[in-house]
Amino acid sequence: MGSNLLVTMSGGTTNVINATLAGIIKSAQKADRIARILAGYPGIKGALEESLIDLTDLTETDLELLYYTAASGFTGTTRVKLMSGEELMRLAEVFAAHNIGYFINIGGSGTIKQSLQMSRELPFEVNMAAVAKTVDNDLGDAEFEKVLYTPGFPSCAHYWRYKVRMMNQENLGAFSHDKVLIAQTFGRKTGFLAGCARLGDITQEIPLIILLPEDQRQLNEVLEHIKNVVRERDRAIVVLSEGYDVGDIGERYDLSGQVMYGTSQTTGVQLLVNHCADIGIQARGFIPGFDQRSDIRFVSALDLRRAYRVGREAVERLDAGERDFLASISRSSTSSNQVEFTSITFAEIGDYCRVLPGRWISYGNFDVTDGYIEYVEPLIGNEPVDIPSLSGKLAFAYPRKPNVQKKLQLWSAEWICEGNLVSDSQMPVQSGVYEKELKI
Repeated sequence: MGSNLLVTMSGGTTNVINATLAGIIKSAQKADRIARILAGYPGIKGALEESLIDLTDLTETDLELLYYTAASGFTGTTRVKLMSGEELMRLAEVFAAHNIGYFINIGGSGTIKQSLQMSRELPFEVNMAAVAKTVDNDLGDAEFEKVLYTPGFPSCAHYWRYKVRMMNQENLGAFSHDKVLIAQTFGRKTGFLAGCARLGDITQEIPLIILLPEDQRQLNEVLEHIKNVVRERDRAIVVLSEGYDVGDIGERYDLSGQVMYGTSQTTGVQLLVNHCADIGIQARGFIPGFDQRSDIRFVSALDLRRAYRVGREAVERLDAGERDFLASISRSSTSSNQVEFTSITFAEIGDYCRVLPGRWISYGNFDVTDGYIEYVEPLIGNEPVDIPSLSGKLAFAYPRKPNVQKKLQLWSAEWICEGNLVSDSQMPVQSGVYEKELKI
């Protein structure tokens, strides 16, 4: 009898994160050394509180619908600081009590730092892996070789490719009164997503202005450029990263010390709308918020497949005896159109926070280069995704509500379609179909 596997999620979510979870479960069910598959609910906080759910017996049909379920509602996610010595001891107690011999931590840069700390300081021997996920794409090596991109980023890029086209339609119709339409993307101090606005206008026909934190300009220069574009084109569309500085937003921070732009006192968009009004230009703001990372209608089929595969890879490597590594999607050594699924040892990882490289920035032109488009477009692909639905309504995976009197729960899956429970006979997927499409 083997040891149990514990999975936790941390940080912001993506619309392919459950594809990774489905891949982890699928491989763990087949692994020789893994007995049960548990998840902290929510995340590492749930693990510390011994709030665990058992995912071992999910069926093929369950996994298929989980694969298409966006965001982290199935197991929950948390934002936490690095652990104290007392918390590490508590986690060791939980691991011992539930025979945890394998641990996978899914998350962004904060999660990787947490995983590195645990591998060094956890007073309990466990085979550990991390799996990257962040729509910001700011986790990885600066050369983009070992971490070509992070799962979730291509789908969010696809979202902005579409939204820029819709913003252009809105701006074309309303420019007589709203001269400028301003939108804000995720990206704390990086412009990966803001740069994806150019995907919606590759031929550069739209009066598009992209504000990248890596090319931070003085406010008066930004306003002068907007004024010039409006003078020449009678309108403008501005896309800025949430980390672009156009004034004091009254920053608020999460427990890990990161700025929470969505809960700060104001936003860069609102400040820029105000600045435009001050120079006599009427502008309107657009902040999509969490839907840019979790609206399953914009998911990339290629992103889904690879997110699933990297989850499977993490378990297969653990089962083969590897430990203390980041499961990664790396650049193929043989073809620019292919990727490889690899692992990076924790010992190799230093500061894995990266920014948009200078070669992809058109400095002073408020734009990205063609090289950036050549990097992003192949990651998204162009395949349609048939999202499971019933009578035109999307169906999602939820864990069944536990008995709160017990600490360890055997939670089975429930399937909810716009608030209504879906019976097995109504399941909008066919067992095993997704794996045939994945060719795995």
